[in-house]
Amino acid sequence: MKHFTHLKDFTIAELNAMVDSAIALKKSAPAGMPLAGKSLAFCFMNPSLRTQVSFSVATASLGGHPVTLSLGSGGTWGMESVEGVVMDGAAAEHLKEAVPVLGRMCQGLGLRSFPVGKSWAEDKKESALAAFIKYSTVPVINMESASGHPCQALADLMTIRERMDPAKKNFLLSWAPHVKPLPMAVPNSSVEMASMAGMNVTIARPEGYDLDPEVMARVKKNCAANGTKLTVTDDATGAFEGQHVVYGKSWGSLANYGQAPSADPAFRRKWTISSAKMKKTDDGIFMHCLPVRRNLVVNDDVLDGKWAVHIDEAENRLHTAKAVLLHLLASPKTTAAARRHRK
Repeated sequence: MKHFTHLKDFTIAELNAMVDSAIALKKSAPAGMPLAGKSLAFCFMNPSLRTQVSFSVATASLGGHPVTLSLGSGGTWGMESVEGVVMDGAAAEHLKEAVPVLGRMCQGLGLRSFPVGKSWAEDKKESALAAFIKYSTVPVINMESASGHPCQALADLMTIRERMDPAKKNFLLSWAPHVKPLPMAVPNSSVEMASMAGMNVTIARPEGYDLDPEVMARVKKNCAANGTKLTVTDDATGAFEGQHVVYGKSWGSLANYGQAPSADPAFRRKWTISSAKMKKTDDGIFMHCLPVRRNLVVNDDVLDGKWAVHIDEAENRLHTAKAVLLHLLASPKTTAAARRHRK
């Protein structure tokens, strides 16, 4: 049984094959209804706009039936994920029962589960996602967990490939200010994707905002295998020199886990992404996963300017969602027919 939960489980050839499928699906629908008769349960423990809509529309457009569940927020019972606990708190149901039940009724499951934000050691265990993988009898999709967002990374790869051959191009992940200590899922996945795709990777961040060491080890290994460079810097402006892709994103500090970034105006101005910074790039594009706080993370003149591709990037969430669903759920016969259709 196949899952789509972490980038590290795939080769770049496999990811590019899904992007190839998504690019074709963006141009025209596949022959027939590849997911006819299949239902998918998309389970959200946290808010969602693009992920929820993209997977719902993708499932329906392929002939399947999407079921969207907001776990523990009024629509369903509160869920427990840790095994062996005495359930005398708010959670009325354990994923040990809920996941197998959903698997009996649906042919695929998706889960979005953000970190709690109190202990990285605990959040990194991803107990809810681990329970879905352990107890599901059907394919599981990670729609963002504490450590990664592979669905976003796939759409990011597609967006880059629509504009350039990523090999040997320069990719900058630039930290940005925020009012909250945001998860590291998107930053982790963005640099892992870029390194797998053969890009030179630069990470610009303030001191104390390094990404998870295990993720960085994989990025370093990918860059070494591809003969590309990995640079980590605290130069908030110079890092933009010669970049082809700029990915703006805020994330919380591992050194001060759970604490909001500094609200000092000078610190914010230093790290906010501006048109002056983008002018230093090599005709670069600006990417962001959304939602984005304007004039805090990035200025209006960037989001509304020639560099921005964030709306295209968001649309590509739909097409890559279709590709993921076909990869997991379409029969070999259907997949072969889809390939012939694309040709």
